[in-house]
Amino acid sequence: MNNTIEILRAGIYSSIQDLRRVGFKKYGIPKSGPMDEYSHILTNWLLNKDIYSETIEITHYGPKIRINFKGNIAIFGSNCDAQLNNKKIKIGVSIKVKNGDILDIKKCIDGNRAYLGFSGEMKLKKVFKSLSTYEKIRIGGISGTKLNKNDTIYFQNIKNPKIKNIPSSFIKRYDQNNIIRIIKGMHFNKVDNKKKLLNNDFNISPNSDRMGLRLTNNSIKLNCNDEIESTVVTKGTIQIPRDGNPIILMSDSQSTGGYPIIGNICKTDISKISQIKPNKRIRFKIVSLSESNRVLQYERKKFESKLGIDLSA
Repeated sequence: MNNTIEILRAGIYSSIQDLRRVGFKKYGIPKSGPMDEYSHILTNWLLNKDIYSETIEITHYGPKIRINFKGNIAIFGSNCDAQLNNKKIKIGVSIKVKNGDILDIKKCIDGNRAYLGFSGEMKLKKVFKSLSTYEKIRIGGISGTKLNKNDTIYFQNIKNPKIKNIPSSFIKRYDQNNIIRIIKGMHFNKVDNKKKLLNNDFNISPNSDRMGLRLTNNSIKLNCNDEIESTVVTKGTIQIPRDGNPIILMSDSQSTGGYPIIGNICKTDISKISQIKPNKRIRFKIVSLSESNRVLQYERKKFESKLGIDLSA
């Protein structure tokens, strides 16, 4: 079938995600979208596409795909074992493909997720202005679910842009730094032992998912367990449930929550923590809101000056 891709193997959890679902949290609909927005944006840059465009988010072990058009593909995020027609290919570079090529993406090596993009637009129905898959209520993607074997995706407006490489200064290693910067949350003062929160490591639980990252091996006690009013939460919010094991809300999280909020992950570190593998350790570092904003502004200027990408919108 021309202008399609066929899913020959789906992988552990591969789903279509974009950055278009904005403004619907007031109706209880999460933004969804990529867990690692940084890598998603750079994948689209490799293909001359805007930052909001759809990619396939690959988790842990990826899909095998038959490509039925001539165009470009790109993969970025975790380093991974990827082959085109049984020949190893690099991530972080756009690659020309032709009709009948077989792309095989296997294990994510130093992180949890890689992003696969195509130099065309997926012909799928948008839900709440987005193709992002949110399985809980079965919206986005193909029939509201992750990719499955024998799925077919049709494409339109397929282009053949020039080959690009991501500059080395944008390439990250997710297994070399476990410090995660946070801003104090509205209930930070409820933490009974702040030294334990900041001086001890947490482990990323294997039970983490797109709704939230669960932390273990450093239970946090609160000095007051009074009920709190449900309040607005967002991606990167750190909640403390009754068992004391923090939960970091992620892309598919709810729009409000009733657990105490002890902090929020700095925006520039949310993509980083989404890539830290299960059972690996992290440690929190408190920074001020102004410092967090300075880091964010530096990253935005870097994207603008070196890649021509405007992240301020």
